[in-house]
Amino acid sequence: MRIQIWSSGAGLIALLFYLAGAVGGFLSGYFFWYQEIYPAAIGTEGEILVLIMMILMFAVAGFAVLAIFFSIFGIPKALWIIFAILSLACAIAPAIVLNFGVPQIVQALYGFTPTFTYIQSEWINAQLYDFIGFWLAAGGSLLAILLGIFVPRKG
Repeated sequence: MRIQIWSSGAGLIALLFYLAGAVGGFLSGYFFWYQEIYPAAIGTEGEILVLIMMILMFAVAGFAVLAIFFSIFGIPKALWIIFAILSLACAIAPAIVLNFGVPQIVQALYGFTPTFTYIQSEWINAQLYDFIGFWLAAGGSLLAILLGIFVPRKG
């Protein structure tokens, strides 16, 4: 059964949060990975990890845009939730890799060892767009999952 994304209050709120997740994924992918960390990682052992993290953040935006596009024509509730779970997983994976996979790049660029970069004040000051993008992507995807559960089905 299809769900009422565009004609219910919970659906519209889920749509707005998922749209925020798409914007966050793009912000984090473009402003952070593409412009600063990836060029610094070229030629190092962390280059492929940084490239994968950049692709994952763009995948957050891609999954969100696909779900929003499919919702125009009617999307099954399970598919909406699957897209949102994939977006959330793609948003969280770079944070895990950044903290455990390539902390030496963060240390070389910014002078601190990350514990969880998205709550450290040094990271917020150094990479504001990535900070905003990560929390928009992760929060928007999580709320799209939770609100997607409560969106009514078309009768």
